[in-house]
Amino acid sequence: MNMIDRYVTEVGRNLPLLKGREDIEKELKSTLEDMLEDRAEQTGRVRDEAMEIEVLKEYGSPQKVAATYNPQPYLIGPKLFPFFLFVLKIVITVVVSVMLVLAGVQAVTDTPFMGSDFVKIIGGGLGNALSAAIAAFGNVVVVFAILERVLPEKEIGGFNEEKDWDPAALAKDPHPDSISRFELITEIVFTFVALAILNIYPQWLGMFFFVDGEQTFIPMFTKNFFQFVPWINVVIVAEILLDVYLLRTAAWDIMTRILKILIEAASLTLTVLILRTPDILGFNAESFVNGPFSAEQAEVFVTVATYTIPIVLAIIVIIQSIELVKAVYKLIRMSTRAR
Repeated sequence: MNMIDRYVTEVGRNLPLLKGREDIEKELKSTLEDMLEDRAEQTGRVRDEAMEIEVLKEYGSPQKVAATYNPQPYLIGPKLFPFFLFVLKIVITVVVSVMLVLAGVQAVTDTPFMGSDFVKIIGGGLGNALSAAIAAFGNVVVVFAILERVLPEKEIGGFNEEKDWDPAALAKDPHPDSISRFELITEIVFTFVALAILNIYPQWLGMFFFVDGEQTFIPMFTKNFFQFVPWINVVIVAEILLDVYLLRTAAWDIMTRILKILIEAASLTLTVLILRTPDILGFNAESFVNGPFSAEQAEVFVTVATYTIPIVLAIIVIIQSIELVKAVYKLIRMSTRAR
């Protein structure tokens, strides 16, 4: 194998692409061979290894040459990065705030003020908040890295339209089928975080407390709830895929409206089934036997949780029903305008 072949092979190893790699290597080898022929004619020298090294040194290192074939040199490009930071701040603020509030409530209700268990719970809460922030950061990065690669260039450019902004646009009514990028990407991020919590961090769905210096965890939900997780995953993934598709098309059409109705109907059906399923709550009197609560406190807590979860699910059912009705109404309006 001569120097040219070795060079082309090394460039191929550093190419970020799998598809089209062979064509790039052939094109590169042809270019280098032509350069060597021209050099030999211009200098009157015989092609040898010294000439190959000379040409390759001028052409650049294999890593540098391979980078020129990379259509996406950024994990998150500069056009999408400001919006990434905006969404990241919202997600981390929400996640960390929730974790800290839960730790604070648990510390106040479970232990004497400023006792050793109190300090442990606060310390554990801070650790959980940091862990949640890191996990949320990773999930948001993954979502935006995917968007960076699936959105058309013109759509990514649309996130940075300040130079071309026209104040007269404020007087125009928005098109009824237009897409709000902010709403869609925010929905994608939070939906992705929910998917990660259900499948990767289910330990966040519950209560931690310390007894005799040892940490104990009581899950919020039983296996009766987690039997629905695969179906919840299907609905969540379908919602994310639809949102990504809408980001690409930048507008609703008949098919996407129908898909939205199907997703909303499936989501509503799942929530109703969960609501009607008995024994989904993991908090019960038996689970607190070895906890820091007295029997009376445990009974009060379980009673509150027993009534709160169905109420929350009922509220979700109402919201999902409204969203389903809105989706059907918008489909009817779109069909009417199309006639």
